[in-house]
Amino acid sequence: MAKIVIAGKSECPYYARAELLGDKLARNLPNFQLHKIVQQPDDWEKWLKNTCNERGWQHMKSPIVWRELVDRGGKGVLIGGANEFQEYAFGYYGIQSDQVSNDMNLISKENKQYKIDIVKEEAEFKARSSPIHVCITCATSPVCYAIINSIGQGDVFGKHTEIALHLLDTNDKLEELEGLKMEAEDLAHGLLREVSVTSDTKDAFKNCSAIVLLDDLIQNPEEDKSAWIKRNSSHFSAYAKVINDAALKNVKVLLTGNGPVNMNTYMMIQNAPNVPRQNFVGLSRRIENNAKAVVAERLKVNTSGVVDLIVWGNVNGEHYVDLTRSRVHGYDGAIWGPPSFSLPAPEMVWDKPWMEKDYIELVKTRHEKMTENLKHTPSMSAGGAITSMLEHWWNGSPAGQMFSLAVCSEGWYNIPDGMVFSFPVTMVSKGYWNVVQDIELSEEMKTAISATLQDIQSEKDEKSEKTESSEGEKQDDSEGEKTDPNLDTIEEEKTGSTTEST
Repeated sequence: MAKIVIAGKSECPYYARAELLGDKLARNLPNFQLHKIVQQPDDWEKWLKNTCNERGWQHMKSPIVWRELVDRGGKGVLIGGANEFQEYAFGYYGIQSDQVSNDMNLISKENKQYKIDIVKEEAEFKARSSPIHVCITCATSPVCYAIINSIGQGDVFGKHTEIALHLLDTNDKLEELEGLKMEAEDLAHGLLREVSVTSDTKDAFKNCSAIVLLDDLIQNPEEDKSAWIKRNSSHFSAYAKVINDAALKNVKVLLTGNGPVNMNTYMMIQNAPNVPRQNFVGLSRRIENNAKAVVAERLKVNTSGVVDLIVWGNVNGEHYVDLTRSRVHGYDGAIWGPPSFSLPAPEMVWDKPWMEKDYIELVKTRHEKMTENLKHTPSMSAGGAITSMLEHWWNGSPAGQMFSLAVCSEGWYNIPDGMVFSFPVTMVSKGYWNVVQDIELSEEMKTAISATLQDIQSEKDEKSEKTESSEGEKQDDSEGEKTDPNLDTIEEEKTGSTTEST
């Protein structure tokens, strides 16, 4: 099913004409869907530029009208301005606008005043609103320590969003949590309205809008992979059941760490039926940032200048680092341009043997090398990957840029529906991610992605085999393990875990 989107300046008479024609179509056509976007005159040019850059369109005036498929996403098809929309409506539906100039001007003035009133009401509502509840698990982890300041000063959820922070860890860590709470309060951030500490998952997840899972279940030397996978599945399934009952139904859950992130995300989706499956995601950005840093070192640019580098597949298993569409800003080459100007990273590197061998090895060993140099697991870079991901998910990512994220597939790129896989995404719409679906894959990429797919499937098979051998029959994935919501009970299944989460 398709819908028509009409966007324009609040005071624009031609937007008023397009709006009224859209209303007429909606009244007369049973399956016609209409969505309107109104921008104040001061915001219009920036909004239009960002929208067109993101979708690859050329359009310079108000209004702009496009058509998009409701169930498939994508950038949509540009129709044009008011005149083009009128021709479209007449050509497809035989309906024309009958508005005269005086009516258009009157309605445009009403639109402008209405938008002013709405903005004012939203500001007043935010001023009266309660804080959003955010939980961080395994909160004595150094990674948690690295992200609290960013959350408290508004870098993650917005400069006007107050936070009630829930810190969750085991009973034996409560004294440390109390110290962490005191230090967080000493930050004196006005947005950090309250900080609570607990070892009870029901209390921790209650009314939460966002949850960051830092738990890292390390594989013991004597533990085979199937037992490790099963232990992870049980632990995160137990979390999911509590989230399903205690958190808000639109809660956003981010899984991190060095464990089987894709598998853990999959298990949480199976055990939290009340939460939309798109609200459970696995962090790919740490690996993505590692890969960007290696390219940046090679080209002698700032890491932030490397964009559109994608991690496909199994986050902490078999994955494919895709440089083919990567671009670089700020490169000191023969061709210069404004800050928005970029050059293809593969062409700037211009060393195919390095990209095919040395580069892959440097990315794989970067985390290990940092750990060796630091004498402990990196936490600052892990925290930065988490906070930037949450910021983009909550407030929107930069227009025209792609990022990596492990999400539940809907069949994109022939990845089976329901499998958690790291895809290229954009998050321009606040609170949502969208998989970029128009990338043409080379045969080499298809082969690499197929290998990552097999690796993810093998983890599911490991979990199923362990369940069969330990219980005599195969359980459904949604059953998980009957675990009490108290975190210390969960910890009994978490032998060998660590708080050094990344």
